[in-house]
Amino acid sequence: MSDMLTLKQSINGALKYFYIKATKRPKLVNLEVTKLCNARCDFCDYWQTKHEIRLSDYGPVIRKINPLVVVITGGEPMLRKDLPNIVRQIKESSMFIFTSMVTKGDLLTLEKARELFESGLDQIAISLDFLGSKHDAYRGIQGLWDHLSDLIPRLARTFSKKSVVLNTIIMLDNLDQIIDIAHQAKDWGVSISFSSYSVMKTNNTSHFVKKQQIERVREIVEELIRLRRKWKGVIVSTEYYLREVPSYFEKGGVPDCFAGINMIQVTPSGHIKRCSEMPVVAHYSEYFPGFFDKTRCTSCWYSCRGETQTPVDLRRTLEYMGIWI
Repeated sequence: MSDMLTLKQSINGALKYFYIKATKRPKLVNLEVTKLCNARCDFCDYWQTKHEIRLSDYGPVIRKINPLVVVITGGEPMLRKDLPNIVRQIKESSMFIFTSMVTKGDLLTLEKARELFESGLDQIAISLDFLGSKHDAYRGIQGLWDHLSDLIPRLARTFSKKSVVLNTIIMLDNLDQIIDIAHQAKDWGVSISFSSYSVMKTNNTSHFVKKQQIERVREIVEELIRLRRKWKGVIVSTEYYLREVPSYFEKGGVPDCFAGINMIQVTPSGHIKRCSEMPVVAHYSEYFPGFFDKTRCTSCWYSCRGETQTPVDLRRTLEYMGIWI
């Protein structure tokens, strides 16, 4: 992140990390600013939402929880016209909060990206699960691939190298494209992170990797780790996270989840959940460090879960600062 953060911001980030550790606050808040979405993904039912209650000011929410990182999610967050103001609310809530946004990118333009970055956004994460028109079909948006393949390299040329990252879900349907997508990220001049498909949202098992494909997943993971070491900074998923992916698909889960402790989900209305798949348990105003006990669910290996569990050693600390060894 060294090309995104100033020296002062890096120091504040380090101080904030130690504060998080000392006070047992979550590293990450996934902030859903809307459940509305204009896609038609069959692995998610958020797009069926027609009406919702949502806040206009998320500043008090973030000040109350005070995490290290906030990821703005949806639904499709770019459906909110006040998104730049939401970014400002987050950034003004603490001396340091690294702020990212996850979008499928169809509503994103160079001008909108500039406005978000000028508002304080540190990173835009664009979902990309296939190369070519198959991505259009998977997300239910015609012309999406053409738009992204034109926009992403322009974003990379205009803004700092680490300001744009691809988010790719590893699943049965795209195993033959995972390595190619990583190469595409490098060619475009952006980073890439990986997550693992889960059936939890809609109980759709058709995309879950089958037993007979586990060895193929292991081969893919080993190649991703090799490329990660070679390219230094392109593949930002940790080796810790990647090495657990084959086991996750083989066993159908990973134990020892720290959702609610390392990470918290906030709904558009300002209520809190352990994670996106768990029920609402309270209003944000009721939150305090230690509010959640240990999670007993084992059913996902989302990157937001796995990466917040990654052991922080010297190597990982240096990577946080953009120094790859």
